[in-house]
Amino acid sequence: MNDPEAVDDLITDLPEWSTTEEIADLMRVKPQTVLKWNREYGLKAVSVGARVRRYRKKDVRDFLLTSDDNDE
Repeated sequence: MNDPEAVDDLITDLPEWSTTEEIADLMRVKPQTVLKWNREYGLKAVSVGARVRRYRKKDVRDFLLTSDDNDE
């Protein structure tokens, strides 16, 4: 489990609902990586359209707290 304080500091300025690109910028990865986390590693997203996803801040936090438990 990652440090909850560090995760909270990281996402402090994140909007309540974020785009794939905002999550990618925050984590310094490509948007394709965020989509892979959604598909294969359980990062929850809400589909807003055919190609549009939004990620709730709480779900991003939960994912980051447990991400080191995932085997990648």
